[in-house]
Amino acid sequence: MSGTTSIRRFRTIILAACAALGAAQVASGQAAAPAQAPLPDGYMRAPTVQAGLAPNMRATETTTTAHVFDVAFTTGDEILSGLTDLAKKHNITSGYITGLGGLSTALLGFGDPALGAFRRIAVDEKCELVALTGHITSRDGVPTVHLHAVVALKDGSTRAGHVFEAHVAPVGEISVVATSIGGAAH
Repeated sequence: MSGTTSIRRFRTIILAACAALGAAQVASGQAAAPAQAPLPDGYMRAPTVQAGLAPNMRATETTTTAHVFDVAFTTGDEILSGLTDLAKKHNITSGYITGLGGLSTALLGFGDPALGAFRRIAVDEKCELVALTGHITSRDGVPTVHLHAVVALKDGSTRAGHVFEAHVAPVGEISVVATSIGGAAH
């Protein structure tokens, strides 16, 4: 057999194997990934999420209907005060909060259980509220708001912690999902 014939035969075998592999991937629901350019040092593509790595996780499904409040704050409003007023006005005894926006200043804290106090994290400049998350609970029959935030400064650095004050500038867009109002699940 000549060298050219061997190469053709080898190419035919390789093409057939590639076609079979492609068909197997399509049949199993996996598409062949397109070729991607190499990344610079320090970068990565998102890996596939592996199933089964949280064997101790617990989840409780609730079948209740929630009340959703879309809350808009404007310049000068203080978020913790406003959300506390909302929770009291509507007697929200259980719920969760998420939001973002812009702030003129913020007072955050980092909890130190050894001291039973918070280390102050004062943000005395314009910043972006890039993540606000929290819960509403009832303490002694009074709705209580507990918030944490991450704020980004103009240089891209961040500050984060428990929210004591967050003064809006120019807007704050917050969603409150009340899962219990007046002690009754909804």
